[in-house]
Amino acid sequence: MVLVPILTTLSIIVSTNENTIKGPSSVSTNKRYINETNVKEVYLQILRGRDGRDGLTGRDGVKGERGDKGERGEKGETGPIGKTCTKCGGVVYTRWGRKSCPTGAELLYEGITGGSYYDHPGGGANYVCLPKVPQYMSTTYKHTNLANYMYGTEYEWTNGIFPGTDQHNVPCAVCYTSTKSVKLMIPARTSCPSSWTMEYKGYLMAERSSHHAKSVYECVDESAESINGSQANVNGATIFFTLSTCNGLPCPPYVNNVPITCVVCTK
Repeated sequence: MVLVPILTTLSIIVSTNENTIKGPSSVSTNKRYINETNVKEVYLQILRGRDGRDGLTGRDGVKGERGDKGERGEKGETGPIGKTCTKCGGVVYTRWGRKSCPTGAELLYEGITGGSYYDHPGGGANYVCLPKVPQYMSTTYKHTNLANYMYGTEYEWTNGIFPGTDQHNVPCAVCYTSTKSVKLMIPARTSCPSSWTMEYKGYLMAERSSHHAKSVYECVDESAESINGSQANVNGATIFFTLSTCNGLPCPPYVNNVPITCVVCTK
């Protein structure tokens, strides 16, 4: 037997023309005889693929573990102190018995203390600080018996505490302080709590207990003034000292029949 070697020839044809050759890579073979020897020619076609522009976005990876907490940083420097706000509020109060405001407070207007007639069972129950010059709208009100009335307020029985004021009308001043936000009137005290500012101190006064008219208690300045030329016993609204009693109040420290003091404080 004669052995004939078989020669296998591998031919690789690489096509780079995308427009001509499309589709996946392929291998094909052709049979032919050379010198009566069976020869196989293998053609391997390798096609260049497109980039990944048409592919789908890959899925997110697994979330990593949380890192360790960092160390706390050093405390920063203290910032500068801000400017005091002078238009952020403020407080308004009435200084009874005076025509001006304490130092540091702005006078909004000087006025006259008004109230209901001392012996009327009706009317307002508080004193008001009326401006010296009123502004009216209607001056033709017809039913004058169907109303309540405003009167000037007289000092009564001042007993030398307010020298030269008996039977005179009571002035008032409406004051504003921009650096405070609250006001406090404390009866039976002449000093304010710590960190509070005293605006003025004086005496607690109201309508006489035997009169029909009621009034709120007001703190009248210890250095009370009166309205010039107003002395006349016309008995409109009246204002009297308020005396402490031992009826229900502990004596001591309270003392029977002594005028009660007061103080007006702001903060």
